[in-house]
Amino acid sequence: MIRSTFCHLQGIGSSSERKLWADGILTWEHALASDRVVPRVGPLAARAEASLEALGRRDFGWFSSITSGGSAWRWYGELRERAVYLDIETTGLSSDRDVVTVVGCYDGAEVSLFVRDDNLHLLRDYLRDFEMVITYNGASFDLPFLRATMPGLWLPPVHLDLRYPLRALGYSGGLKVIEQTTGLGRDSELLAVDGFMAVLLWQRHQRGDARALPTLLRYCAEDVVGLRPLAELVYTQQLAGLPDLPVAPIEPAPRVELALPWHPDLVAELGGHVMV
Repeated sequence: MIRSTFCHLQGIGSSSERKLWADGILTWEHALASDRVVPRVGPLAARAEASLEALGRRDFGWFSSITSGGSAWRWYGELRERAVYLDIETTGLSSDRDVVTVVGCYDGAEVSLFVRDDNLHLLRDYLRDFEMVITYNGASFDLPFLRATMPGLWLPPVHLDLRYPLRALGYSGGLKVIEQTTGLGRDSELLAVDGFMAVLLWQRHQRGDARALPTLLRYCAEDVVGLRPLAELVYTQQLAGLPDLPVAPIEPAPRVELALPWHPDLVAELGGHVMV
């Protein structure tokens, strides 16, 4: 989809982009063969060539207007093999007073969990392998919190926050609600654990409860593996709302089943209703 995108060019908005598509300029390659001159843009062929060159050298600054926000989903087809799905757990909502306890990451094959007072420092090197980070509500919470509490942390240049394209598609609510709505939900037995209980689990862990950390890690891991099928759903459903472009949809993969242990008895103690 990124090679059919023109709205990153200054002077081209969504309506101008659709006009180009309607005129048969469906990709940058089509633009290269065109003599089209776009007002406030200039020769379209030159801009398409510059876009291809920028993509080839991984110059994401050239595409800065679409590396986050409502158009970032367009990158998914190009970058999904270099994408990381990320979620954080914290001791609270304020980056001034609270800290990160767990960062969960999923590269599409393996879950990696980074834990405070253990291996959280390894996150810095881990993230450098990726060009795209995918979150749910990460633009408002996860990434600003990480930047504030881990100064100098490098983050992938393209950020897809699924909350916004999902909302544009008519899905609303928290992550677990949307998972259930789309038929991509986690097993019901862990639905009782939420962000508030994650704070309590960390507190229990610090007090020496051996059940707490495995349960917290399982909760965080469930969040990150659920992001992949939602990203694939977003990409395919957003494409379906566009003209007939030479872009293949991506069918949502089945949700990964995790074997990480957890302790439903502790969840019940903390006030959650465990559905088995």
